[in-house]
Amino acid sequence: MQSVASEPSSKPSSESSPETSSETHLPVEGNSSDFNALQLVLRFAAFTFTLALVPLLAIQSKAFDIDPDIWWHIRVGDWIAQHHALPRFGIFSQHAERPWTAYSWGFDLLVSGLHGVFGLPAIPGMLLCLEILISLAFLLALRRIGGDSWWNWWIATAGIVALYVDSPRPVLLTLLFFTIEMLLIFDAERTGGDKLLYWMGPLFVLWANCHIQFVYGLAVLGLYVGSRILSAILIRNQVERAPQSSILQLAGIFGMAVVGACIGPNGWRPYAVALGYVNQKFIYQEIQEMTAMSFRRPEHFVELFLVMAACFVLGRSRRHDFFRPALLLLTAAVSFRSMRDMWFVAIAASFVTAEAVGERRGSRTEWPAKWPKWETASYALAAIVALIVSFGYGMGHGMRTPDMVNFIDRIYPVRATAFASDSHLQGPMYNDFNWGGFLIFNLRDQPVSIDGRNDLYGDELLRRAVDTAGAVNWQSDPDLARANFVLLDRTAPLAAALSKEPTYRTVYQDHIAIIFARQQAVQ
Repeated sequence: MQSVASEPSSKPSSESSPETSSETHLPVEGNSSDFNALQLVLRFAAFTFTLALVPLLAIQSKAFDIDPDIWWHIRVGDWIAQHHALPRFGIFSQHAERPWTAYSWGFDLLVSGLHGVFGLPAIPGMLLCLEILISLAFLLALRRIGGDSWWNWWIATAGIVALYVDSPRPVLLTLLFFTIEMLLIFDAERTGGDKLLYWMGPLFVLWANCHIQFVYGLAVLGLYVGSRILSAILIRNQVERAPQSSILQLAGIFGMAVVGACIGPNGWRPYAVALGYVNQKFIYQEIQEMTAMSFRRPEHFVELFLVMAACFVLGRSRRHDFFRPALLLLTAAVSFRSMRDMWFVAIAASFVTAEAVGERRGSRTEWPAKWPKWETASYALAAIVALIVSFGYGMGHGMRTPDMVNFIDRIYPVRATAFASDSHLQGPMYNDFNWGGFLIFNLRDQPVSIDGRNDLYGDELLRRAVDTAGAVNWQSDPDLARANFVLLDRTAPLAAALSKEPTYRTVYQDHIAIIFARQQAVQ
């Protein structure tokens, strides 16, 4: 891929070929002599590869079948659509007295609506569409910030590998919104004005009604505004061009974002949920995706490389800047703490590196008023082809309803829930933690004892559920003590313990699940 030169070359086009010049130039719209069909084909192939990469990996992993949370998201969306309101308590749980905020209600309604129309294939279908949209936005954002070069394509592809999420979760929308936020910040500095930052208000209105991690975006915006104010105070004569907004205006932009996040049915409640997550410790110790990177997967090393590259370009920069080093420090601290948040530093490091590459190649200051039609067509066609390839591959590899049902049956207690429903087993039910979300979806007449809504249950109940499943102090678990039947993974230590208890009787067992009923509850 070629880059846009900061100044037009004075040499004839024949002297600017790759063989005679170290810098190649992209064709300008209307200059047919510069048009290179091979370059266009290579660009299209590269874009298509990048856009289709994550969807194909997601299909291979079958995370859309495995993910334990998508099930309760669908059910919550169904509840919201039925009641035309948001829940304020722990619906579908035996702990319904506990307060709970459906902070991802926008995503819940989306996946619920799609599932109602298309059935189970809507889950992977939505996942693939969102992944391609995120990758396209990321490619275009780095193109905007760093110019059009093969270097930026490599950076974008590496960033997409490091940040990708193969599960159908609301964090996908956070990836999109954070990419937009980074584009607004970096482009405001590139253009030397802050008008773009006024879009932060609408962005956070939308973001806060889709996912709780809008608070990450607010932290970055606060960091940016704070660094700008600090620069204005400490550095009066900056060499590089920077937006010259007043302190009051910058503070107003941040305040607008903070207030915008409160606009919606939940009001200020998401802030309280975020604060509750900060105080939780158990999830970071026991839930695998919440633990630190193990460096046993390729994307972990790609992420490390991106961070190192960003640190390197910052070290070589002569910019008097507080924001970019602080941005890398904040995002790296969060991402290296938890695999779930790998996307945070991946996006930040990619923007920092792409910007530095663009400045070094002289393509950052040149930006056409209108994109060439052939370039727009390359991106659009690549996205269409990526969709076709992804859906075509997915239909042959597990995205059809019968295939999904067969695979889900290997992971979740499909047959056990059918037995419990057909046999009219009387609750309360005690269930496995990992199956809670699926039981909310597939055993709708029985409230669960535990599920994946960590903010609902808190450290105490989560730890107790995990200990009980491991047959640790299970006799003192009040949820188990009042249960009339117990639905567990047959390999769980608790299943072995209950099989020896005279007060319990095995009423069902299959390839993955086992159901115990209290003797007095057995008809």
